[in-house]
Amino acid sequence: LFRSAALILAPPLVLVSRLVNPLIRFLNWIANGFLRMCKVEPKDEANSAYTIDQVAAIVEQSTSEGTLEDTTGTLSAAFEFTEKTVADVEVPLGELVLLPPHATPRDVQRIVSDRGYSRYVLTAPDGVPSKYVHLKDVLDLTSPEAIDSAIPADRVRPLPTVQRDEELEDALADIRANQAHVARVVDGDKVTGVLFLEDIVEELIGEVQDATGS
Repeated sequence: LFRSAALILAPPLVLVSRLVNPLIRFLNWIANGFLRMCKVEPKDEANSAYTIDQVAAIVEQSTSEGTLEDTTGTLSAAFEFTEKTVADVEVPLGELVLLPPHATPRDVQRIVSDRGYSRYVLTAPDGVPSKYVHLKDVLDLTSPEAIDSAIPADRVRPLPTVQRDEELEDALADIRANQAHVARVVDGDKVTGVLFLEDIVEELIGEVQDATGS
């Protein structure tokens, strides 16, 4: 029904827009001329733009005057988000719960039971974060042989790398481009921590409960 209506209405609407376009342009020319007489330089709305600081100032003023409500703090968080870097959100190596290179499905189940999260980082033999595993990747490995054997290589996920001084929104784009939930954070050649997708999202909308969190 909607498609038929669109096919019927579209041609006459396009015709009308073409017919009135000269009149609109003429009226716009008159309006611009009047503005110039008043020493006001006309601006094309499509070419007008505000900086992030200007928008933030507008939101702050509107909120203080009661014309805009931001009870959840989402708007404020969005502006603060643009100013943060990976270093502000990363989890340092010393605070991570790491799994050894040859961790087993039983190791994952045990640590999920203790900690309650769904994603865990695996280290390389030198102790540096190299990959990560999601609980659902090993849930079906329950046979006596599989549960105590090293997690198969095709069940672990690669860790993309982001720079510690990288803007948070750029790091988010990198993580999404790699279809990952976790990234390794480096400062030059040194690994300093890990960045979790949930932590980035929390900067925008507030606390996010991990799927297995209590």
